[in-house]
Amino acid sequence: MAPSSCSDVATAQVAMLRSRGLDVELIDINGQCYILAHGIEAPSPPWDKATFEILVAVPLLFDEAALDGFYLGLPYKFNDGQHPRVNGQVIQWGERSWQLVSWHYPDAKPWRSGIDSLESHLAHCRGFFLNRGATNAM
Repeated sequence: MAPSSCSDVATAQVAMLRSRGLDVELIDINGQCYILAHGIEAPSPPWDKATFEILVAVPLLFDEAALDGFYLGLPYKFNDGQHPRVNGQVIQWGERSWQLVSWHYPDAKPWRSGIDSLESHLAHCRGFFLNRGATNAM
C-alpha cells in the first residue's frame, strides 16, 4: 500500500513499473512522497559501482506538477572523488544520507504533463550517470 502522501497517479505508475520488473517503490519521508529506485545502472569506472539507488521527490499533485532532479544515496565516488552536480540538500532516510543532484531538463525539452511519467523521469535520471541529456551535464 502506498503512503498517503503519494497521489493515486504515482501509485498507479509505480504499480505498472513494478509489473514490468523495475525495482521501485513509493516511500514517505516527513510527509513527502518519494519513489525509491534500485539498480540504476552506471558505467564503472568512472563511478565506483555499477548500480545505484536514487530517490525522486513526487509532488502530491503529480502529474500536474513537474518532476525535477533526484537524490543520490551516499556514499558514492565519481573518478575517485565527488561529482560536481551532487551538491544540494542532504536528507536522511533509513540508514543513510541522500544528497540532491542538480540535474534538470533541457530548456528545449521540459517536463510535459500528461506525456512524461515516472518512467521517463527515471530514464532522464539515468542520463546523469551517463553524462547526457540535461542542460547542466559535465
